[in-house]
Amino acid sequence: MRHRLLQNILSTRSYSTVNNVALSKIRNIGIIAHIDAGKTTTTERMIYYSGKSRRIGNVDEGDTVTDYLRAERERGITIQSAATTIPWNQHKINIIDTPGHADFTFEVVRSLRVLDGAVTILDAVAGVEAQTEKVWKQASVLGLPRIVYINKMDRPGAGFSRTVREVVQKLETRVVLCNLPYFEVAADQEYIFKGVIDVLHGKLLKWKEEDEFGKEIDVIDLNESTPDLFGMYCKARESMVETLGEVDESVIDAFLENDENYLKISPELLDSAIRKATIENYLTPVFCGSSFRNIGVQPLMDGITKYLPSPLQTSLPEIKSKKKEILKKMDETKGLVFNNDKNLTVGLVFKVMTHVTRGPMTFFRIYSGKLNASTNLVNTRTGKKLLVRNLLVMHGDTPEEVKSVSAGDIGVIPGYETEFKTGDTFVSSAAGKKTMGPTESSMTLMPIDIPPPLFNASIEPHTAGDEAYMKKCLDILIREDPSLKVHVDEELGQTVLSGMGELHLDIVRERLINDMKAKVNLREVAVSFKESFVGKAEAQGSFEGEHIQIKLTVGHVENCLDFESVPGAHIFEDENNIIILPDSAASEHVKTAMSDRRWKCPNSLDDLQEALINGCLTSLQMGGPQLGLSLHSTVVTINHWDAPVDKNEELVPSMMNASRQAIQTVKETESDFAIFEPVMITKVYVNSNDLGEVSHDLTQRCQAVILAVEDESVQDTEIADWTAEVVEKTYVPPDYTISQTKGRNEDFANKKIIIAETPLKEMIGYLSKLRALTQGRATFDMSFIGMRRVTGSRADSITRG
Repeated sequence: MRHRLLQNILSTRSYSTVNNVALSKIRNIGIIAHIDAGKTTTTERMIYYSGKSRRIGNVDEGDTVTDYLRAERERGITIQSAATTIPWNQHKINIIDTPGHADFTFEVVRSLRVLDGAVTILDAVAGVEAQTEKVWKQASVLGLPRIVYINKMDRPGAGFSRTVREVVQKLETRVVLCNLPYFEVAADQEYIFKGVIDVLHGKLLKWKEEDEFGKEIDVIDLNESTPDLFGMYCKARESMVETLGEVDESVIDAFLENDENYLKISPELLDSAIRKATIENYLTPVFCGSSFRNIGVQPLMDGITKYLPSPLQTSLPEIKSKKKEILKKMDETKGLVFNNDKNLTVGLVFKVMTHVTRGPMTFFRIYSGKLNASTNLVNTRTGKKLLVRNLLVMHGDTPEEVKSVSAGDIGVIPGYETEFKTGDTFVSSAAGKKTMGPTESSMTLMPIDIPPPLFNASIEPHTAGDEAYMKKCLDILIREDPSLKVHVDEELGQTVLSGMGELHLDIVRERLINDMKAKVNLREVAVSFKESFVGKAEAQGSFEGEHIQIKLTVGHVENCLDFESVPGAHIFEDENNIIILPDSAASEHVKTAMSDRRWKCPNSLDDLQEALINGCLTSLQMGGPQLGLSLHSTVVTINHWDAPVDKNEELVPSMMNASRQAIQTVKETESDFAIFEPVMITKVYVNSNDLGEVSHDLTQRCQAVILAVEDESVQDTEIADWTAEVVEKTYVPPDYTISQTKGRNEDFANKKIIIAETPLKEMIGYLSKLRALTQGRATFDMSFIGMRRVTGSRADSITRG
């Protein structure tokens, strides 16, 4: 007997076959997890079982669809997110496979922005790991419903029940177990993972050993003839009904109508209740399997279509316009509609990349309307009108051309090299308007925050003749990855790359040399130090030229975002700098020339103000007086400026130079500048027996300040109490990796979290040192908390170089 989930015709289908499905049958999902949990392996199986591919790609063999970069295949990790579309059970699933390594968190963040739900994959041996927690919290902030898939159940030490408990305790969510693992005992008493128990339908799904592709499944009814399995099923069904009954009265009504028999409640009703509770983020459905062994993936795919939301059921995205408030509502057939205009198309660019052979590609999601090929759109950031000749959807790195992309779907615009960047909003009109109104042309969908890069490495061409091509390659990489920054150190004559981590910069080097064939050298990775003015009061600066005058003040600021509401404030978050240029700073001479129409300068007032700001920005980037490091956490206020605007003279270069020199006078006359360095909150997850040695290494070698040492399960007493109560109520099957009699926190009693503030410089290469100290048992993660002043001996050592 074949299971219902295999009734699909497993044949290769073109995108057009599923392009016309109803909006309610679209699922936009991300695959998220810690590195090496099996994201790409699971995605490859989903592609194969959907009929999209005739073969199964494997990470170890370097032939996967979604990991197609050379570096990804050589290292066996995902570096950049990849999109594909598959059919399943009359639904269309748009999948984005995301990286798991912390250095590529930005790839995950920008992908989550355009998703409606996510599948969190866990390693059944490792359980809930640090990066999983981080990405889970990012998805929680966006309100994304999630499914958990416990992978690698075939490995020695795999603990389904232990991992379920960790899901509740660490990810702070209720669960319903849709699957339970099924094992058979081999002759050597080893447990062999063979299939799953379907808790909804009371079936044992046993994958046939002789079928290496995982398509043939034996389906066995569970009853009293298999008492152990039947008992597990009954307890899991009871736990499921009780959990759902707390949030859905229809489940309680059905329970009472069926003589209080948990097994008689229909699977369809339970499916509906799980879907509702999942979309409301009340609970998380849990599945299990072994993707590498081709076991358990099809039930997961069923769960995606049954429990995760369509674009019609997601929360309405944030959208703004400079002109007026934007009205938004969800139409059951059209999807999201802005300002009651059903002909308006609105999309968000979440990724740009340059394919080696196919050129530039812009990935987007349509939120409202439909984008057709051979139509015009307006990029609201630039105001430019662009003709979209072709539209694509991607299958890994293989494009398929389509005539249109509708609301709720993900597509690609090919061909534009510089016109789009991550976070751009575009609008178009299906009614064929020649121009967009001011409201539509200034619409902005939810911005994508870009974290500051903290690691530096200098890059140089082999010869002067190689420099032009190097710059071209860097432009491509920066466009693809906005978390990568490039600047030129004028004093040293070096081009400096800044990235999110050591691996991030290492991958950039590999792509430049191996993929782009750039002839460059990348020097040793270093940390980005800064300088800042730290005087108690603001310092005065000025420029007195023959015709131009500028007076300004320079001070220190803790948080540039505190100045968001200050008139004339221009905020540069990357460096935590603010330049304030109020309208009142213009001299009476300038104001009179404007009001009396005596303005003869070929530059507008806006041009001159922009020149002043750019001059200040250039001076800040040129660095401070101590080591020539770019200035950070600095507020510049231009209090007064004057220029001969009543003469026919080009003033922009002079204005830029004047404001730059005004700040330079502060650097030359003031000694109150100090060195700042990036400081991280570091969490080290370690066993108790390694606690002392790791703590000593952190405080001595890494110069960390330890803030706390906590039990892994009790970082918050209220949450710990709540999760303990949920764990107590949730049935989990016998699991030889834990003891069923342990107390609420004893599962984690041997696991500690060291929470410390650490200078980033001292954390370079820390992972390998931590593994050596703990025989590979410990892990850690870091989050940037800000730039801190370097004092004492550390300042002396940095100054000496």
